[in-house]
Amino acid sequence: MVEKRTEKGPSSKPDYPDSFETKQLFISSVITMSWQMALAILIPVLGGFFLDRQMNSSPLYTMIGLFIGVILVVLIVWRTIRHLPEYAKTRRSK
Repeated sequence: MVEKRTEKGPSSKPDYPDSFETKQLFISSVITMSWQMALAILIPVLGGFFLDRQMNSSPLYTMIGLFIGVILVVLIVWRTIRHLPEYAKTRRSK
């Protein structure tokens, strides 16, 4: 059997960022996503809690706030994952 070797010249760029840029992109995305998710849960749940106290109701509005928060978290994760390849491309072109 003959092994085929493919050598990359100095002008060829890989299709992925190097490991440092990949780690940096991952960490910055996680930090951004984490504070967005915290606010997306905290604000609707606290709003529902205060509405429940104001209207003297059971945890109906708190549960509605939690449901809205979970939907917002799913949207935040989806948006972050969707934009990662675009961000990696712009980082590579620099």
